[in-house]
Amino acid sequence: MSDKKNKKSIFCNHGPTLWQTNQSGLLANNRLAVKDVFAVKGERNSAGNPHWFKTAKPAQNTASSVNKLMTAGCNFIGFTHTDELAYSLEGNNIHYGAAQNPKLKGHACGGSSMGSAAAVAANLADIGLGTDTGGSIRIPASYCGLYGIRPSHNVIEKEGLIPLAPSFDTIGWLTQSAELLNDVGNVLLPNQVINKVNTLVICEALFELVDPSLQAPLGKLLEKTKPYFNHHIDFKLPKSSLLSELADTFRILQGRAIAKTHRDWLELPDQLSHFAPAIAARFKMALALTEQEEQEALKIQHEWQTIVAKNLNKHSCLFLPTTPTTAPKLGADTSALRMQIITLSAIAGLSGSAQVHLPLADLTNDHPYGFSLMMTHGNDKSLLACVKHLAAHFKQDTPA
Repeated sequence: MSDKKNKKSIFCNHGPTLWQTNQSGLLANNRLAVKDVFAVKGERNSAGNPHWFKTAKPAQNTASSVNKLMTAGCNFIGFTHTDELAYSLEGNNIHYGAAQNPKLKGHACGGSSMGSAAAVAANLADIGLGTDTGGSIRIPASYCGLYGIRPSHNVIEKEGLIPLAPSFDTIGWLTQSAELLNDVGNVLLPNQVINKVNTLVICEALFELVDPSLQAPLGKLLEKTKPYFNHHIDFKLPKSSLLSELADTFRILQGRAIAKTHRDWLELPDQLSHFAPAIAARFKMALALTEQEEQEALKIQHEWQTIVAKNLNKHSCLFLPTTPTTAPKLGADTSALRMQIITLSAIAGLSGSAQVHLPLADLTNDHPYGFSLMMTHGNDKSLLACVKHLAAHFKQDTPA
């Protein structure tokens, strides 16, 4: 894929380019790529779907998160493509194409914040603004070798954001460095006490959820991470079967939230015919879910939230794999991989926790990979400070 063609599959044709409202601030002159689900006054969004774009009205106001970044000095370089309505983790849009992974030729970026991730990974942007409902920041971060954060649920105002499933939607971002990831957090996150994170929590069962070829590299990353924490404790999991229930629990609760948000629009005549078959099938599934299924899933979510609260506190973080594999090849069938991914991403999603991917693996095949650290709700700035510190130590330990 040529650079020109790949750039076309990253950036949208609509929206402002090289737009700057303030040339000073914490993020002065950092290039900002924005997922095409954030409102910009006077502009329309496609949300990854031409029919949505055709029927959309220009925004009356700019999304609050975009406003904050612009006030901090960012240079808005363009809207970026997303999977349709952000309802995919694949990073392949039948209308606008799939951006090739800039860090791994011939491989996918992952979705749904694929365009923002590709822009940063290709050094066409410094900050990629996106959303994460079921992993849409964390998966592209893992595949593209970037730092990426899914903040605690509802800590960042979502005004001006096209929703997917409001009970799980979060506003996240991607960068090449932990320092810049932290700086963006200082702009977007509310005031929070920054606590010292001195305890690493380890759940051995999570290592079994990744491809066998990645278990040893993850183990090495864990051993390299341990010295930077004073204490190491095991995550107490009352029943291992709970992990196998997380993906379906998330699927049901996300689906019910989508149906409640978009049912009237989705049930208009021939509406689903405007979507890719896989996305349309997912919407049909969401519309068919029942209240009884939702109530059963809520019980499991509550059980999981209780377990996370018992295992983590404001001074501890969980070490966990971000994705079960490295980036799949472009066009590969990832239908079976989807639920494996969601099992891992639902750990933070169902508990409303903050999670950051650190691209610190050094695989022999040069595929980008890494791991995540997760902290309980409201400890976002503590987590970002911890990640910044840890990344600096990893860098110091890397041979010249």
